[in-house]
Amino acid sequence: MTITAILGYLALGLLLVSAWMPTMIWLRAFAVAAAIVVAIYGLVTANYWVAAIAVILAAIHAWRLYEMRRLVSLTRAATAGGGAPLTLEWLLPYMQPVAIPKDTVLFHKDSAADAMYFIEHGKVRFEELGVDMEKGTLFGEIGIFSHDKKRTATAKVIEDSSLLRISDEKVRELYFQNPEFGFFIVGLITRRLIEDGAKGTLTP
Repeated sequence: MTITAILGYLALGLLLVSAWMPTMIWLRAFAVAAAIVVAIYGLVTANYWVAAIAVILAAIHAWRLYEMRRLVSLTRAATAGGGAPLTLEWLLPYMQPVAIPKDTVLFHKDSAADAMYFIEHGKVRFEELGVDMEKGTLFGEIGIFSHDKKRTATAKVIEDSSLLRISDEKVRELYFQNPEFGFFIVGLITRRLIEDGAKGTLTP
């Protein structure tokens, strides 16, 4: 069997294996290998157009493989760090500082959930639940992602407070664009629902 025949059969075998792979990462990996073999085949047989196209295909598959592995790394890191305190440095460009005086109602129960908040300083009480939230607390995410997009309790500022506000549109945009943020939000909602279920309350 000639070297060209061996290369041809090897490329076909790798393509067949790539099509059989159940996950995209392994599919891309075998597709890269197959494209490299085809490129070698093109060089050996002096089919330079075949070699050039194979090199381009290998580069495309390699780039997609890199992107997928990076995405997996981000989601794993976000999931592993789900229990850690929220670091707002990468969220700050999207948040608007708002000063809220004491006794201001931030939102009412059943009102539209149009924003998520972080307490920089002060205290917010959820009237129907008798629950107070203080500095360092993020709230409002459950209403944004609920099916009816409504608040589950009335939020009243019970002392002069400084909040950071991010709109529901921006939250959804970041959720779809940033895997780390998406997994953080999923983890936050899950933990809060578990905690509220244990206490018999539901935080908005």
